Amino acid sequence: MEIPMDKKMCFVNSLTFQFEITARIFYGIAKDLFKEDVKNKITLEEFLVLEALVCYPHLNINTLAKTLVREKLCVEKIITKLIKKKFLKEINNNGTEIQVKYYELTKAGDKVYQDCAPKNDKMLAVIAKFISENELLAFTKTLLKIRNILISLGYVSY
Repeated sequence: MEIPMDKKMCFVNSLTFQFEITARIFYGIAKDLFKEDVKNKITLEEFLVLEALVCYPHLNINTLAKTLVREKLCVEKIITKLIKKKFLKEINNNGTEIQVKYYELTKAGDKVYQDCAPKNDKMLAVIAKFISENELLAFTKTLLKIRNILISLGYVSY
């Protein structure tokens, strides 16, 4: 795409900025709605870790950080909080020479996850009033494609 010489492209009009600002707005609203619904039982970040472990059991911290595209230190802090709340338990892999720690939901963790999971789609319901299901599906596929391209090109650091 060629930009005419007499017009300067402002960053705030770029696709990069539009992705960033939309993601910030969406995440902020989703976080507030989630917090309001779960009454401080768990944060959205903690829920995301629990959900990742429900969808992909026995992830170690490195793989969990990559799955969530979060810094390893951030994931470690969240896991520590979830263990203190007795929502997660640590499991050591004793089957090999290398000790790898995995994590599983406790009964209390599974209960809080089940209680919070239905509230996870509240933001989607708001958006669905304005965008059709087919548009949302196509948009989601496009975002996934873009994310996978960026990851494959090495632009994502964990």
